[in-house]
Amino acid sequence: MLGNPELERALLEQTYDGVMTVTGTSKQEVGGETVVTPDAVLHENIPCALSFSGTPDSKTDANSGQISYQATIYCAPELTIPAGCRIAVQQYGATYRLKYSGESVVYPTHQQLSAVREERA
Repeated sequence: MLGNPELERALLEQTYDGVMTVTGTSKQEVGGETVVTPDAVLHENIPCALSFSGTPDSKTDANSGQISYQATIYCAPELTIPAGCRIAVQQYGATYRLKYSGESVVYPTHQQLSAVREERA
């Protein structure tokens, strides 16, 4: 199996149990002018897998109920996802809203996106 990226990718993608929607700023040239759309859908219903790093940190101060933790999203290597995008992942009946840091590691078979979840419980 090793040394055959196409087969490895096909096998890896069978483990993707989620789908993601990526939103962010879109810039397009229209009639010679640049049109900026701040909350454009850049990618939709993209197969992915979501993994959490450690357990969620819950704060007990004035912002009690705040949840924060690191996550890694595994998806196709050819996707271009700009830094600062918001990513919503639906997996196992739950929706997770994450912020993409812009740090990714790209392999021939997949890419890993570093993201953070910070929201109220």
